[in-house]
Amino acid sequence: MKIEQGTKFVVSYIPEKINGQENKKTEVVRRTAVFDEKSRVFTTTKGETALVYFDLERNGYRTAKNFIITLKG
Repeated sequence: MKIEQGTKFVVSYIPEKINGQENKKTEVVRRTAVFDEKSRVFTTTKGETALVYFDLERNGYRTAKNFIITLKG
């Protein structure tokens, strides 16, 4: 997967934990993000696709596994 630097998007995924608590309800997290020089897509040791992105809502970097990206116009 190739994402250009500066691309803004919404990333959706189901995290294992939310605020340190197990995500038993399988809540979907959606974040407005940007792909920058520190962002990357990689495969974990368990074979899952992961994305490091800059979260524009929380003003910091996050990692999403098994995600869906919706590009912003």
